[in-house]
Amino acid sequence: MKYKKTIATLAIAAAFGTGIVLADNNSWQGSPNLSHTRSIIDQLGAKLTAQSNQITSLSTQTTTAQNQLTDAQNNVANMQSQLTSLQNQLAQAKDQLTQANNQKQQELQQKQQEIQQKIDEINQKIAEGNQKVADKQKELDNVQTQLSDANNKASQLQNQLNDAQQKLSEANNKNSDLQKQLDNALQDAKDTEAYAQSVLNAHQ
Repeated sequence: MKYKKTIATLAIAAAFGTGIVLADNNSWQGSPNLSHTRSIIDQLGAKLTAQSNQITSLSTQTTTAQNQLTDAQNNVANMQSQLTSLQNQLAQAKDQLTQANNQKQQELQQKQQEIQQKIDEINQKIAEGNQKVADKQKELDNVQTQLSDANNKASQLQNQLNDAQQKLSEANNKNSDLQKQLDNALQDAKDTEAYAQSVLNAHQ
């Protein structure tokens, strides 16, 4: 809504900018430029719509990337916890190994190998998870850069619209002054006409 209001303001400013009311010659030159002004409005409206859509899209992409990053980080933390738990189990198994008989030692060695295999698998998954986290962070950084660029462009356009608003305000002030002059001149003409009529009436 704010963009639409600003576009309308800029359009009027464009009309007054090229066809402003001039107090010097008491002429109005803005009407022939209304078609061109509408074209400018359409172009600016399209640019603002595209800019808004791009910003919305980038924001959505950033949110998605951030969610994916959070999920990946949670997965890494979960696997790290599992790894710690398995490492504790491995330590306990080693303690039991020193106290067990040969048969138990063989069983514990088998268990140790199985645990180590799981640890290796978890370490592999952690490495893959870290790579995914790095990839998602890179994607997020890229999206944030694009979003920053889009915000800068939007800010520049807003500055242009503000400048147009200022020009419109100046044009309206000039129009108001000219209207007052015209009203005064019209009133003087009426008074003069009435005076002339009174002179004629006095000599009939």
